[in-house]
Amino acid sequence: MRAHDESIEIEHLTRLNEYGLDDLFICCASFEDRCLESALKMGVAFRVRFSVIFVIEEPFYKKQVDTKSFKLQAELGKRTSEGVFVIKCQRDNPMEGISQLKSIWDRCKPKDLEDPSITIDISGFTKIYLLELLYYLVAELNLGIPRILHTTQTYAPTKLTRGVEQISTVPNFFGIISVEKQTLLVLFLGFEPERSLAVWKHFNPSKTIALVTNPPRYGNSDYLEYARKNNSYLLSQPSVEVRDVPADDPYATRGVLETIYNEKRGSFNMIVGPFGTKSQTVGLFLFCLEYPKVQVVYSFPANYTRSYLKRKPGSTLLLPLAPMVKV
Repeated sequence: MRAHDESIEIEHLTRLNEYGLDDLFICCASFEDRCLESALKMGVAFRVRFSVIFVIEEPFYKKQVDTKSFKLQAELGKRTSEGVFVIKCQRDNPMEGISQLKSIWDRCKPKDLEDPSITIDISGFTKIYLLELLYYLVAELNLGIPRILHTTQTYAPTKLTRGVEQISTVPNFFGIISVEKQTLLVLFLGFEPERSLAVWKHFNPSKTIALVTNPPRYGNSDYLEYARKNNSYLLSQPSVEVRDVPADDPYATRGVLETIYNEKRGSFNMIVGPFGTKSQTVGLFLFCLEYPKVQVVYSFPANYTRSYLKRKPGSTLLLPLAPMVKV
């Protein structure tokens, strides 16, 4: 794949393998319309051996999730030559979903593990599922960084979730925590202030660095203003420092985290909470590959607001990642 320095908007999805079928296409059916966009953009020549659709349970929006799942199965069935697998899994237990992928891996794994052709559409995944999926493919199987697609959403100045059910360390991202060090909490902030604030209160860190998406996507200053207003209580605390992070550049996100780590290493345990964009979560994963001492934490929302159903799909982006970087 041609290297590129920034996200590229795509209208038609082509194959990675110029000599034959791609190996694997992985996506997730959610209640959001954008989870369909990558499949709908597959060109006539796009063909893949296997497709895997994760269906993460969401009791309040079961009808919408089921509808998107059936549509994905129909669209991918047209482009998939050997089989479409559907993995139904619990929202709060990503390891159960990854366990199901492991159980079918021998049936759908790439023919050439040294040169796989894998595409992941991250649009429908929750951030914790995204971290665990990438960990399995890249860290455990050593398949390199896959091609990653992300469909954005239209901006709407409303909260995306309500309440917090639980706070937990993300499996495989436990890090190494020393009782002799103070806590540095790094939070990616967005439109879910209750979730990030709950993590902040839970850890009571000595220092917090809040990462706000700036410049905002498509230069929409309203996004930045609302994100700051949404998190105004946290941002007003004397121990909180604010820094900028780009919306859709995983390598730049990794660089921001690396700078923070190098500034604070030796004195602090670094804990990160991903509540920004999904592209930033990919950057967090890249960072954790190199700095496994860092811990990643997550707070599960009590429920998603209906504002998600009102947001329309935006552009489908091809993230600027080297597809064959291995660890």
